[in-house]
Amino acid sequence: MVTHVVPLAFLLRAGSPLHLALMACLCLLGIALPSAAWAAQTINATSTTSCIAQGGTLVGGNLLTDFDNGTFGFENGQPDQSPSTNPYVGQIDSGQFANFYDFFHGAFGFIANAQTARNGAQHPGITDPVYGATGRFFASDPNVTSPTINFSAQNVVPNANYQVSFWAANSEPNGAPNDINLEIDGITSLNTGQLLAFPSALEWKLYSYVFNAGNRTDVIFALRSLETGPRGRDFYIDNVELQRCNGQNGVIEGSVYSDVDGDNIFQPAREATFNNITVQLYDDRGTAATADDLFVSSTSTLTDGMFRFINMFPSNNYRLRVIENDPDLPVSATFGTPQNLLAVLASGATVSNRNFGFDLPPPNFSVTKASQVYAGQGGGVFHIPGQDVEYGLTVTNSGGSGYDANSNLMIDALPSSLIFYNGDFDGSGTLTSDPIYFVQNGAGLSFDYTNDVRFSDAANAPTGFADCNYAPAPGYDPDVRFICVNPKGTMSSGSAPPSWTIRFRAQIN
Repeated sequence: MVTHVVPLAFLLRAGSPLHLALMACLCLLGIALPSAAWAAQTINATSTTSCIAQGGTLVGGNLLTDFDNGTFGFENGQPDQSPSTNPYVGQIDSGQFANFYDFFHGAFGFIANAQTARNGAQHPGITDPVYGATGRFFASDPNVTSPTINFSAQNVVPNANYQVSFWAANSEPNGAPNDINLEIDGITSLNTGQLLAFPSALEWKLYSYVFNAGNRTDVIFALRSLETGPRGRDFYIDNVELQRCNGQNGVIEGSVYSDVDGDNIFQPAREATFNNITVQLYDDRGTAATADDLFVSSTSTLTDGMFRFINMFPSNNYRLRVIENDPDLPVSATFGTPQNLLAVLASGATVSNRNFGFDLPPPNFSVTKASQVYAGQGGGVFHIPGQDVEYGLTVTNSGGSGYDANSNLMIDALPSSLIFYNGDFDGSGTLTSDPIYFVQNGAGLSFDYTNDVRFSDAANAPTGFADCNYAPAPGYDPDVRFICVNPKGTMSSGSAPPSWTIRFRAQIN
């Protein structure tokens, strides 16, 4: 059989009845127009969230090292090139690698200089938006599974701003669009919105977002496709970059504290703070809603309970949230103050007192006292006159955290039958060289003998630490009638009740 090929242009000459019939047939069959009817691509580099658009300056090159400098590698410029094996095993999950021209649903691949459309539903004549015909880019057909591109950056500078950017495009001239999430440490920081389909030409569009490193030195990123299904949603991604962004110096700060009286007002003089509690910062997008907020940064409170976001841009209004179930909070703590605190930042300004308070149940203190004969003298082992006795007093909190900072005050009365020993408590031992030995079990207090121990020779019990003003003589001093101990800080609480203990010696007279 001899087959004759008739040029399509001849059959489609103007005014021919065959022309009309054939065109109707093409429409009914849904056959795509020839690739020559489509322009290759356009480039849209406008990005209102970029470092430069917000008044910053990009410094240094691309800090990401997960992929090649072109993000997905290079070819030699010849058309229709695609690697036969996955060059980035483990970097992309929830999809199966395939050669670009062997795509099936749920697969992804890489391509350079795609002059031939993969199928009739794709734009032809596509090249890398930055490197042209030699640059390779990522392609996906997420009908079944939606792939995620994972990358990371090490040794970022804490509290510095960084811009992460990438190019994306809808690879089809028609069909349902996809949209892509940029996630930083697992939190959504940017969504592209729909990658629109353009029948005339594919549009490569640049997306960028500025975030602050907070107290991190390593950051994990992900580009996650959100849509699956037939008839569309195919997309391209390329040139993922991370660059330092300099130029802003606003500060947002506050504290995470124990709201002793439940008034939602931080009183530093009497309310303790919590360290290592995570606080997150979001761009509120200019709306009262919180569902559209975009993650900007996270940091942790310092030992004084304060957190600070440094080098903030003034062009955004911010919203702050604390992690309510942070593992470093007391187990009995319940969140009391409002979440989503606003911070409207002027250029170079500091917004302070964005404080988060946690309520705790009342403390429940108990004191036990025990004694034993001090064996270090090498003498008798009975409670008899002339023998030293070692005393131990233990304070335990089986309730909530101590109400006020520095409020742990114990005043112990010595009976007249005891003479306090003002010398090295354990003699030749290594526990301490002071007359009072302090030890704690999860109490979270600090202790300094010089500042936190006093004595009284008064006949009646002192009313406070300041009333303990007697300086004992060295050795055995019969005038010491009260021992006053005031360790600093706020006593912790927990499922295993914390405690602190003092030990001292006295002689039976």
